[in-house]
Amino acid sequence: MSWLSEALRGGKNPADAAMPYLNQIPPMAKQYFEPYIGYGKDAYGTMINPLNQMASDPAAFLESLMSQYEPSRAYQLRRDEALKAAGNTAAAGGVRGNINDIENEARIADSLLGEDMQTWLQNIFGLQGRGIEGLSHFFDTGYDASKSLEGELSNALGTQGQLAFQGQANQNQSKADMFRGLLKALSTGGGAIAGGLSGGPAGALKGAQVGSRFF
Repeated sequence: MSWLSEALRGGKNPADAAMPYLNQIPPMAKQYFEPYIGYGKDAYGTMINPLNQMASDPAAFLESLMSQYEPSRAYQLRRDEALKAAGNTAAAGGVRGNINDIENEARIADSLLGEDMQTWLQNIFGLQGRGIEGLSHFFDTGYDASKSLEGELSNALGTQGQLAFQGQANQNQSKADMFRGLLKALSTGGGAIAGGLSGGPAGALKGAQVGSRFF
């Protein structure tokens, strides 16, 4: 299509010049955000059941967690040493093996076992917390970096689209101005020629004036 035909039709649509840039933004944004959408879905699938149990039945959650507990080596050493000391004391007092001696040893063992269980729980929750924090930091850092890059690229493509739109609009305007100028020149010249043929110089001047009225 010639520029004259485009001028008659109003020129190319500036939006058509902008769309190749703007159409790149959705797939580009999807490329950067999709991995983190997948991470979120995976995390949801992993955490939804434990979180629901913690919220609705914390006792059952704790019981399930404690089913994995085993007394530590440190507990066993401390218990053996404490029971040996308690037994020596009971023997020296002549009460070794009686009910009070047995109850005292049970209290010692229970106390040390409770401390060991609490230490185990604190370690488990601490490691879990650090793992969740580390994963969150990893996701946040990666997401923020991808979001910043995606924003910069989107802005760049958007700016290119605006420039392409404005450039095409300017070209359309320039062609339209040129076309109007050409038509005006042709009309003025044509009127002068016609006037000259019919009335000499005066007719040519009149024909030019008549032709110029249309522009």
